[in-house]
Amino acid sequence: MGRVALVTGGTRGIGAASAYRLAEAGANIAITYSSSAESAEEEVNRLEGLSIEARAYKADAAKPESLPQVVDQIVNDLGDIEILVNNAGMFAGGMIGEIKYEDYRRVMSINVDALFTTTQAVLKSMPDGGRIINIGSVLGERATTAGLSVYNASKFAVAGLTRSWAKDLATRNILVNVVQPGPIATVMNPDDGENSDFMRGLTALGRYGQPHEVAALVAFLAGPEATYITGATLNVDGGWNA
Repeated sequence: MGRVALVTGGTRGIGAASAYRLAEAGANIAITYSSSAESAEEEVNRLEGLSIEARAYKADAAKPESLPQVVDQIVNDLGDIEILVNNAGMFAGGMIGEIKYEDYRRVMSINVDALFTTTQAVLKSMPDGGRIINIGSVLGERATTAGLSVYNASKFAVAGLTRSWAKDLATRNILVNVVQPGPIATVMNPDDGENSDFMRGLTALGRYGQPHEVAALVAFLAGPEATYITGATLNVDGGWNA
């Protein structure tokens, strides 16, 4: 590739797997992290083992107003960002009437506001022909169970922004898509957690996915063969939303 890719929340799970696949394709990588500098440095070392340049940047997605400065630093260090993977996110559940406003606001801030703010900042210098890949969720397509309204709303917003941005940026040939994972074995959603049997049962394949199975689609959408795909919602869910 020889391009610069930014993967937010790129130190673990889907983010780390996506950064690695993009690095395998030759992209120089910037990853952001929220707390563990040690984990970020480990990921940078792993990526640099692929003979590309990689750097990690501390960024607090709960404070979206601070993110443009991080983007400016990445551009200064590595060059214009040509591939943006908006991966950073969080989950909070609760029934309406019971969930706290503070939890609602934090989910929206990280899952929607940070994605919006980061994209706005990147677009200032993203070359024509760039790629924006948003990591959504199958819960951005339908409400599966009770108690998920806030997370549902945030991921519906991600899908809606993606479709509209594809229209906004088409004249620049910047392709915008959303990848919607189902249950993927990560720290946030372990395949041996208390709800794992229930979620496994909602998939047609009867199993959790792995981060590399999502990253494979991210890498394809960022690559040279995905030139006629934009505004799409693409599920990697084992048949959850079939």
